[in-house]
Amino acid sequence: MVANVTPHEPASQVALQPPAAPPGETMAERIAQFDWGRTSLGPWPRWPASLRIAVDMMHLSPFPCAVVWGADLSVVHNDAYRALRAVAPDALGMAFDALWSDVWPHMGPWVFKALEGRPSFVEYPPLRITCGAGAEPLWCAFGYAPLHDELGSVAGLLHTVIETTAGLDAHYHWREQARSFELQIERHVAEREQFWQLSRDAMMTVTPDLRLCAANPAWYRILGWSEEQVRGALVLDLVHPADRAEVQVAASGLLQFHNTEQIETRLRHRDGHYHWFRWSARFDGSLLTAVGRDITEDREEAARQSEALMRNHQRLEVVGQLAGGVGHEMNNLLSGIGGSLELLQRRFQEGRLERVEAYVEVARDSVQRAMELTHRLLAFSRHQPLAPKVLDLNRQLRLSEPLLLTALGVEMCLHWQLDVTPWAVCLDVAQLENALINLCTNAREACLERGNVTLRSVNKRLTTWFPDEQGLPPGDYVALQVEDDGHGMAAADIARAFEPFFTSKPIGRGSGLGLSMVYGFVGQSGGYTWIESAPNQGTRVSMLFPRCHEPLPEAPRVIQRAQRMACGERLLLVDDELGLRSVMREYLAERGFDVTEAGDANTALERFRHDGPFALVITDIGLPGGFSGRQVAKAMRMQLPQQRILFITGYADQRIEAQLLEHPGTALMNKPFSLGDLADEVLRLLDE
Repeated sequence: MVANVTPHEPASQVALQPPAAPPGETMAERIAQFDWGRTSLGPWPRWPASLRIAVDMMHLSPFPCAVVWGADLSVVHNDAYRALRAVAPDALGMAFDALWSDVWPHMGPWVFKALEGRPSFVEYPPLRITCGAGAEPLWCAFGYAPLHDELGSVAGLLHTVIETTAGLDAHYHWREQARSFELQIERHVAEREQFWQLSRDAMMTVTPDLRLCAANPAWYRILGWSEEQVRGALVLDLVHPADRAEVQVAASGLLQFHNTEQIETRLRHRDGHYHWFRWSARFDGSLLTAVGRDITEDREEAARQSEALMRNHQRLEVVGQLAGGVGHEMNNLLSGIGGSLELLQRRFQEGRLERVEAYVEVARDSVQRAMELTHRLLAFSRHQPLAPKVLDLNRQLRLSEPLLLTALGVEMCLHWQLDVTPWAVCLDVAQLENALINLCTNAREACLERGNVTLRSVNKRLTTWFPDEQGLPPGDYVALQVEDDGHGMAAADIARAFEPFFTSKPIGRGSGLGLSMVYGFVGQSGGYTWIESAPNQGTRVSMLFPRCHEPLPEAPRVIQRAQRMACGERLLLVDDELGLRSVMREYLAERGFDVTEAGDANTALERFRHDGPFALVITDIGLPGGFSGRQVAKAMRMQLPQQRILFITGYADQRIEAQLLEHPGTALMNKPFSLGDLADEVLRLLDE
């Protein structure tokens, strides 16, 4: 910009060099450390949001700039502004009219105009100012932009200084930049303030010592407090006592490491109840700004759904209790398998074949027991009810023995007193096992995990109604009793034992649904259940089930495989487990199939397109590569609708859509399975 100078004063440009600050100290830090309590602005942490935003934007200015605020026109400036006044190397907190007293007659009218809400940029005539002794005077233009507070009133102004000594072009350039910067500040302040006022989320600014500095209207509306009641209060005093440690840890991580992970905490409403919030926060070096979404209704809805699903959850909880015992049993079985294989390997390396068949038999027996245990555990953990079927009760109880022993624990003894020839009953196997496991779990706790449990079955013929005319009619029944020698139950507890959610256990040790589930199961099965107990006399739970006159199904027999051979039918085998895939491929090839294999969905689809056709596709449901076995099957059948597909899975909850399984030429096998069963199922599908 061309300076308005006299012929005796040549144009020049002087770089403004602010006085040196302590090493590593920024102007923002100096402002934060300044004692503003001595000024009309008050302590720095309590500055209004509009002032703080204006100061933050001022630091971004590329030229000398100051925020003038309040009735005393207190000055808050940036580094470049400090070089303009030799009388005050650091003008923080000074009155603006005192700082510019030597040129106040020229500046005053423009300042008052800005305080009336009218911005000005005074470029002509430029003003000549002296920066210090020995420094060459500067010709400068000045900008005066009004600044508004939260209520929309003018609370101060933004004072911008532009050196015009450089020339006319630079003058216009800087003038546009200054005006643009002022507009950005105004727009940013307005947007921030509008967001703060209108947001439906709770917002608050908190000091590093966790005192509430400011909150938006939504915060006050949700929690019912007034500004006067909580101004300067410790936020931890409003946090639920159980959540305070988590809040302190999160705040410490944010202050030290700028960790911005979300947390969920409760804040106290004015009426005394609590609201749940999901908080996100950031730290700008001086204040913590937190934004919280009120999730109280979401959590209440989740709690309602949790109550509705409590019965199913009880079954899953029992499965969780069994997991350790099942793992122990599986480790024993795997040890037998691994040891047998190790001995087989040694014998083959030594060229010796004695006892090879014995090792193979041990391994096969362990595998069979592991498969039976796994299948039973998966069937037990399913959510959907299973249809009742005719049972030989003694045989079913023996099949359930591994689960019952796991529920009892290693220091409990299980004794059997079973009727020699019990009548048949028609029961749901999964619910029967669930009831027995609940009773065994209660017995273990009553015995303090060390005692005896006796399981009895006996045929009963009732000649009258039992226990009264509202109970069971005369007829044939099978009684099943679970008895322990634990601490027993008081009469008052027995009277309420079958009530849902009633428990005499300490808090956190039980949901009170175990016996109510037993009661419901027996009642739905047409039977009756009751408890006999006394303190220190043990407990006996008796169940009566109606006799079933239908013939018992034959016990499953071990069938020798016919080892039917294939005739070179082409198979596509898809499984991401390399070892299992290799074993299946080798066995199927030995049975006469031509096998092509793939380890993921994309490779499987490529093999299907380029190497087909295939008589059958065998695919695992869970596959890597972004596509499941279900999606692979659908993609294949879009190309070839009649493609036969055998799904295999090791996870019971990886269900397949009904319409996909109902498609002709489709079947499902749950892992683990024997290789012979796999080959037989493939042949069965090919024969359809």
